[in-house]
Amino acid sequence: MERIVLGYDGGPAAVAALSWVIRRVNRRVARIDIVSVVPTHAVDRSSSLEHLEAAEARLRDQARGTRVGLHRLEGDVADGLAGVVDDADILVTGINLGRPVRAKLAGALPVRLSARADVPVVLVPSDWTETGDPVTVGIAADGSSDAALAFAAAEAEILDVPTRLVHSWLMPTPRFAEPHAVQPTPESVAEGHSRVLDRASVWVLGHYPRAAVCTELVRDVASGALLSYADRSSMLVMGTRRLGPLAGSLFGSVTQEVLWRAECPVAIVPSSSRPRRPRIGSA
Repeated sequence: MERIVLGYDGGPAAVAALSWVIRRVNRRVARIDIVSVVPTHAVDRSSSLEHLEAAEARLRDQARGTRVGLHRLEGDVADGLAGVVDDADILVTGINLGRPVRAKLAGALPVRLSARADVPVVLVPSDWTETGDPVTVGIAADGSSDAALAFAAAEAEILDVPTRLVHSWLMPTPRFAEPHAVQPTPESVAEGHSRVLDRASVWVLGHYPRAAVCTELVRDVASGALLSYADRSSMLVMGTRRLGPLAGSLFGSVTQEVLWRAECPVAIVPSSSRPRRPRIGSA
């Protein structure tokens, strides 16, 4: 049985994340562990228990039969949540959009989580509402998005929505140091990038034959390409190389550009994440 860990503090974004989890377990049975981490410096320590009990009551009322566990921890929130996901399949928490500067000063919890957790992290905005839009996944040319593609295709199947594959591209820098070099045309560059999407589409249909798949080749930076579909997606999915905790702290990175502006849930999937289906190269 799938295990979902929900980071919960009772705020509006956490409530939205709880709603997302309820919608999810009503489509696919899962065990839910609700975790409240009280910061060491917090003055109010009693409200966390009330928040946990309220979340449990709502889950039992709206997702009957779901196995629910409650956990109250103390210390650093990112460390606490990342430390309880060893055997989990997904970590879910809320995010308040449009606050990158304040978040940076506070330690950018969502980015720290996605950098530290060894499982996919789903970040749900506080104003989230359910839609029937496709699950959109960013496709890289170097294989770093393989696990993200597998996650996105599985989520699309659960939600019974199409999988949208998005690949961004830009013209390479001209090689002026080689005066006789033939410079590529936009058409030839785009054709090469389109093959990246073709391979990803073949993989999805090979493992999900009944899936609806659409591909989008976008001439833009990666963050801009993904964000152009944020208001038309049930979820945006991005892969990460997981180069270490500091990798996610680079302010202005593609991850943060998308996180603070996306109007739908965003899933950050480490390349080392356990695939739900055979890896793309093994099809």
